[in-house]
Amino acid sequence: PRKINARVSARNLRESKKMNSSEENTPITSDHMTEEQATTSHEVTSKVVDYLTEFSGINPGDLDVAVSSKHLTTLKATYLKLLYLLEVGVKFVGHGLKKDFRVINILIPPENVLDTVELFYLPKHRLISLRFLAWYFLGIRIQEDTHDSSEDARTALQLYHRYQELESEKKLTESLHRLYETGRNYNWVIPDKGEVSH
Repeated sequence: PRKINARVSARNLRESKKMNSSEENTPITSDHMTEEQATTSHEVTSKVVDYLTEFSGINPGDLDVAVSSKHLTTLKATYLKLLYLLEVGVKFVGHGLKKDFRVINILIPPENVLDTVELFYLPKHRLISLRFLAWYFLGIRIQEDTHDSSEDARTALQLYHRYQELESEKKLTESLHRLYETGRNYNWVIPDKGEVSH
């Protein structure tokens, strides 16, 4: 059977505009999960061959019940939490969520999904990475050392707010055209810190 080790983070969209920056940086959930419930730290760590930290954000020890500072849970418990959030009408904001939901085998109705990979997209053009969007629209650099699902959740929410601003100012289409032009100029690689952004 397929083993799943993953990290899921969620933030409060409804209240985020009323929060100060330290509150907005606190996720409503940030679960580290494994498909099977382990009874000892050895059972978890002995099953993991490679944490793929660069992509998963999971480090050795994160899934060890004896030493982890993370909230450890099972895949089933996380499913139930996601289903509850769906039932109470939560909108899921993120980047590339369709793929994430497919990987964990859960169906979320499109009307409950606000996906920045689709919001910041021009038809017949390439999809743009969260990292590039964060640099371009927010002036921040993410995923510099490793992948962090909490950082991704926070960044996607900030991008969603930026999307709302651009749409209300009727500048979205113009901004997207400039985004794609900048991306092509930089070959979709974020320039070094010393270079001018855009």
